[in-house]
Amino acid sequence: MAIAIRPAKQRVERVRKECLDLLPDEAGSRPPGWSPEWRETLIDAVANLTASRQLPGAWVPALSVPRFVHGQSQGICDLFGARVEEQPDKNYYVYPLPPDPDMIDALNPRAPDTSMYWGAVKWVRYARTSCRGRFEFRNPVMTGPFDTANYLLGTSVLMEWVYVQPSALHRLLDRITDVIIAMVRALRETAGEALHGDALFCMRNAFCLCSECRSLVSVSTYEEFEAPYLARIGKQLGPYGIHSCGSWERTVPGALRDPNLHAMNGQVRENDLAELCQLAKGEVVLSIGPSQNLPERYTWSDTRSFLRYVLETVPESQPVEIAIEEESMSVWSELLAEARVGGASEAAQPRRPSRG
Repeated sequence: MAIAIRPAKQRVERVRKECLDLLPDEAGSRPPGWSPEWRETLIDAVANLTASRQLPGAWVPALSVPRFVHGQSQGICDLFGARVEEQPDKNYYVYPLPPDPDMIDALNPRAPDTSMYWGAVKWVRYARTSCRGRFEFRNPVMTGPFDTANYLLGTSVLMEWVYVQPSALHRLLDRITDVIIAMVRALRETAGEALHGDALFCMRNAFCLCSECRSLVSVSTYEEFEAPYLARIGKQLGPYGIHSCGSWERTVPGALRDPNLHAMNGQVRENDLAELCQLAKGEVVLSIGPSQNLPERYTWSDTRSFLRYVLETVPESQPVEIAIEEESMSVWSELLAEARVGGASEAAQPRRPSRG
């Protein structure tokens, strides 16, 4: 079991001033379109990384790309001619394309560097130059092919096309897959050929894709319209992980057939952790967190309850990573001590996941 410890705000604030000395070339690295917010988010990222290095645990120290520079996952949809609009809450909305299969066949996605999402590449270049290559990076949030098609078509049309326009949907997914591969390659090259997953805690060199729609569809739909395209991305780019909110137990057996899938990130209680462990068979890292943004009966009353559940549920054979707050370190130590007294195995000892 690998444990990542998130530094407390007070610790981050203490090191923030020191981090200014780690950015000697920041002023000369500013690209066109730069704003003071770029500098502030870079200082925040470096401060969080520096503070995390002062703590124990297996957290991978890497800078995260702020979402405002690339329009979140939605930002890449402009390459397909969709209009992407920033909302008052700073999220982004994609105006779906007309539901016309002939129009999909005529799609000719633009070059990646013309996209709003290319701002992520610019920010990584800016941050890497500012820090003189001292730090590595996590990939910016990015949806997989099926979820990107969900933005481009809208959920109702996407689900309809699964049944009435499967060929057109496959052609769209094929084009989306090419775009994602090109964008991740550009990000990795800009980052110095090391790119860690934005939703993963302790696994190195496995980028991450969001695969949210798997929680909405059947096994057969997932295996026809999502799994082959994820597998193609993995074959082209190497190890990756997926993040998915909601329930995704049913997709685990099919996902395990992809040798490049190294981790699955999500929440419990939307998933049954015991069932996930049985299905994963120790062949893929489970990256888990407590459920959030749900009705109270689906969340955890406190951190202790969640951590105890993890310790009592995960077998020794299953690699797992979790993240805890610095303030919860004493709670974790107490639970470990209780587990040892109760005869728990060495699976409860913090270590790095074996795969990746």
